[in-house]
Amino acid sequence: MGALLVVLLIAPYYLDGFWLQLGALAMAAGVAAIGLTLLVGVAGQISLAHAVFVGIGAYGYIVLASDSSDLAWGLGWPPALAALGGIGLAALGGLVLSPLSGRVNGLYLAVVTIGLVFIWQHVLQEVGGISGGYVGRSVPELDVLGVNLGDTEPWVVAQVPFGAAEKLWWLGLLVLVVAYVTARNVVRGRPGIALAMVKESEIGASALGIDVRRGRAAAFFLAALYAGAAGVLVALTTQFVTPQGFGFQLSTDYLVMIIIGGLGSVRGAVAGAVFVTALPRVLGQYADRLPFLSQVGEGGIDANVMSVFIYCALLIVVIMFARGGLDRALGLLAGPRRRPAPDRAPEPVLAEVA
Repeated sequence: MGALLVVLLIAPYYLDGFWLQLGALAMAAGVAAIGLTLLVGVAGQISLAHAVFVGIGAYGYIVLASDSSDLAWGLGWPPALAALGGIGLAALGGLVLSPLSGRVNGLYLAVVTIGLVFIWQHVLQEVGGISGGYVGRSVPELDVLGVNLGDTEPWVVAQVPFGAAEKLWWLGLLVLVVAYVTARNVVRGRPGIALAMVKESEIGASALGIDVRRGRAAAFFLAALYAGAAGVLVALTTQFVTPQGFGFQLSTDYLVMIIIGGLGSVRGAVAGAVFVTALPRVLGQYADRLPFLSQVGEGGIDANVMSVFIYCALLIVVIMFARGGLDRALGLLAGPRRRPAPDRAPEPVLAEVA
């Protein structure tokens, strides 16, 4: 893990703009996927509204950091404060909607959260002052205590000029590491064990004194907090956002990430996020060099369609034969272990406890 971190730290010195942006987007997806795996994989709540909270984080930052105009709203906050505000708004949204998770569960919660996605999309498309309508909105550069993280003030590090792409790579890596360590501690600690008990048996968890509704609400809130941080990173990386980017397709992508990565694994969530984020973009980048792919509009199979085929095939394999997903593969590459993986909660056996 330490060697991988070192490689990621020095990677901006050697990668071009495409790979830097791809890496930043993958890190942002990793943060969001970690939050969703806490909610779905650990707490056992099926949510398809994750894109809503990612969008709240992104648009929250834009509205708070931008200056107001005739076409779009803005409060003109300092960008660093606006970034925290965007994350806070997403977390607040999760807190407001968390009672849903306390009242409904399983398929019913999934249906309710699907409805939230379409309501969110309608609001974004109709309230142009927030979203910019179908045109979208540009994203203000991030400035932290006078340190610019955009292209306005390039850095020179070891005689290498660093622009927004390199800076955001490091920012994304920092946020991902903090998110990973925090989630791992939650999963391996008492909160994670309690959530795992709720997932296995609500009656058994209640008999042990665990507040089931409070636990579900806490998981929903934490997942929204992670999604908000990911939304701010996505906005900063893309530098322009539209309502279409935070719809149902994005929510299903996040669900695919945590299933392919290994449901309930923090490490697997990051691996799945990297895979799902990188695959269509890499295939699209090298479509002219791959004989089985075609450019968009030329007929045949394009990169996005091929990516869907690969996702579906992997989902079938993971669900039917390899529940551990990419996390299991990473564990095999790392060698046998005598202890459970550090980013998974131990499986409670409530039947024996009861």
